[in-house]
Amino acid sequence: MKKLLTITFLLGFLLTEAQIEVKYYFNNQCELLVAQDSISFELQNLETEESYYSENNKVMIPSPGKYELFVNIKNGKYERSYEERIEFKDSKKVNDTLTIPKILFETDNDSETKYSKYLKCDKVCNGYEVDYYENGNKRLEGNFLNGNAIWETEFERDGSSIKYYYDKTNRYTKWEYYDQNGTITEYFINKYKKKHFIQKTYNAEGKLIKSEVNIYYPLRKN
Repeated sequence: MKKLLTITFLLGFLLTEAQIEVKYYFNNQCELLVAQDSISFELQNLETEESYYSENNKVMIPSPGKYELFVNIKNGKYERSYEERIEFKDSKKVNDTLTIPKILFETDNDSETKYSKYLKCDKVCNGYEVDYYENGNKRLEGNFLNGNAIWETEFERDGSSIKYYYDKTNRYTKWEYYDQNGTITEYFINKYKKKHFIQKTYNAEGKLIKSEVNIYYPLRKN
């Protein structure tokens, strides 16, 4: 029994030692005032798909690796958001300041109103719009109509990107994946039916890789 307790203690200690404390502060590029306590974020491990949620701008993640960062900014009944990929190395603690993009996706999280728009600071996106990382590289570009995306491309910090195409009801019709050199690596197309949709995935040469029938329509993540 004593040996078992010792092993349990050691496992708990090792798990605690492996954790990384991540704390983020945020800079805003727009004139609109953003209170730090209105910002929350989530880190999702891209390998395990486990999610970890912030509290007081801080979150504990169990291990290094690649994570998807989802940032939400609340303003009354509205919420603006953006996302990007971040890789964590071996470290006990991460303290960093992130710059909030100018172009953000806004919703009221009400399924009845179905309100959602892209805004650049406090202006509804119309026509061609582009946003940049701090180093001058593109973060997001797209063509918009009254705040709704006709197409948009989201760039990672390493230069790779995904280009999304939408229909008039804001459903994904096509995704295109590009590497750091701007070369397409894969894409898929959605065909919508009344109660399901068919998703066909192709490689860079246009060869069909797989075809799947899905029930739930793929909507943009908030």
